[in-house]
Formats: sequence, C-alpha cells, structure tokens
Amino acid sequence: MICTSLLVFSPFLFGVPGGFGNTACVDASLSEWALSQQDEAEAVQKEFVSAVKSRDFLKEDDVALKAIALVDRMVQLYQGNAKRLTEINEDLELGEGDSRALKKEGKELEKVQESLAKTVFLAFKYRKRPTERRNLDLWKASAFAFGQMGSHGSVFLWKAFDDKRFNKDVEFRALCVEQVGYTLDYEQAEALLDFLDYKDEEVIAAAGRALSQFEDAPGSIRKECVGKIVKQLESYHNAASELEDNNSKRIYRKVREPLTTALRNLTGESFSDPLDWTRWWNKNKKNRSAWEDRDS
Repeated sequence: MICTSLLVFSPFLFGVPGGFGNTACVDASLSEWALSQQDEAEAVQKEFVSAVKSRDFLKEDDVALKAIALVDRMVQLYQGNAKRLTEINEDLELGEGDSRALKKEGKELEKVQESLAKTVFLAFKYRKRPTERRNLDLWKASAFAFGQMGSHGSVFLWKAFDDKRFNKDVEFRALCVEQVGYTLDYEQAEALLDFLDYKDEEVIAAAGRALSQFEDAPGSIRKECVGKIVKQLESYHNAASELEDNNSKRIYRKVREPLTTALRNLTGESFSDPLDWTRWWNKNKKNRSAWEDRDS
C-alpha cells in the first residue's frame, strides 16, 4: 500500500471521475492508473493546441470537429476534478484522511482547473477570423464549455464577450452572457444585473436566462437580483404600454419571459403580470423568511 501523503501530486493526477475517493491510502496499481490519467490530460491539451493551430482547420471538417471533441473532453476532465475537490473539502471538514496531503492535492487540482480553462480559451487566440463558420462553431463550443467550468469559466466568458471581433455578433455575445449563469459563479450576479438595461434586447434576455440559474444563490444575492429585475421588468412594461412605441413593444416581448422566469426561480412565486411582481416585492423585500438561504 502507498499512502497519499507520500505521493507527489501531479496537476493531472485526478483528472477524471473516481480519483482516489475518500481513502487515505491507495493500491500501487491505482497510482499507475492515476499517472495514466495525467498523460491523457496532457495529451488532450497538446492535441487541442495542435488542432486549432493547424493550417487545415479551415479546410477540413475533421480537424474542426476534432478540436470541438477535445473541448468536450477537457470539460469532462474539469468536472471530474471538481467532484474530487468537493470530496477533499468534505474530508477536510470532517477531519478524515491526511489533511496535509489533501490540501496539497486540492491546491494542485485548482491549478489544473485553471489550466484547462486557459487551454480552451486558446481557441480565441489561434483562430482569428469571425467570418469563418468553423471558427464560430469552435468558439460557440468553447463558450458552452466555459459554462461548465465554474468561476474559471466565467472569467473567460467575459473575455470572449469583450473581444472586439464580436462587437456586431449579438448572438454570440448573448451566448457568453447566458453561459455565465450556468457557471453558478454567484459573484457574477452584479455583472449580470448590469446587462438588464443593455442596448441589445437579446443580451438583456440572455442576462435573464443566466440569472434564472441562480435559484440556489445565497438569500442576499437573490434579494438583490429580484429587486433589480422587478424594477427593470416594470420599466419595460410601462414603456411598451405607450401606444405608438413599437420599439419598446418589441423589446418587452423579447425580455418579458426570461425576466419573469428568473423571478420565479429566484423567489418560488409564479406571477406573470409585472405589476403583481412589483406588489410582491414591495410587500416582501423586508421579509427575512423570503430571503433565507436555500438548501442546495
């Protein structure tokens, strides 16, 4: 038997689901298996860089499809590591296992998580032209991947959103905003709320869909979100009520459902009329029980 405290933890050692579980000591054959996972992760990243830099990327569908498949594999590696990190935190909380070894393992895993997200973002570095379909397909796949990469993913989603190549690509920018919600990085709530009065209604709707994913956020965050969404929803409704304001009517039709769904998820209520939401908010914004943290 080899105790984990004697192992040198590779950044890729626990790159897939299963890992070493909650055991303090592992069989030598499992150590060999873990090292094989290190080799796989490094190979995936190397293959990805090779694919996105290839001169054949724009010529052959197989190269672009391979790059997208490798993005999916990096997501799988990331999620396996995330599962292991959860196990490590639970063991540390309960005082189980070798705390020194667990902390070291966790530190190395965090480095791996960041490395995987950075590797995916190389798609934006090495692929240049936004008019090429294969580039767009890879960038979209990368945005979806970042949505599954927690706080590491949200960083790169905002970088992609701010990329000047997408200044006129509202659809892609909306995708980036929406995927921020799927990261479940609740620290991004304020940034998402800032998009509720954005110049493009597609992005406003995407911010609503993103905030819909924050139903298990701490009560203080849900309260802040609900207050601002209610205010914006009523504002869009009032503007659309003007008889000759067709532009406001179009915007309201686009954002009404995403913002209403976000309110339903964040509060557990089921109103449809913006005025009903305003009345509920005025009645409950100081009601502590409405903003208690939910059990995840």
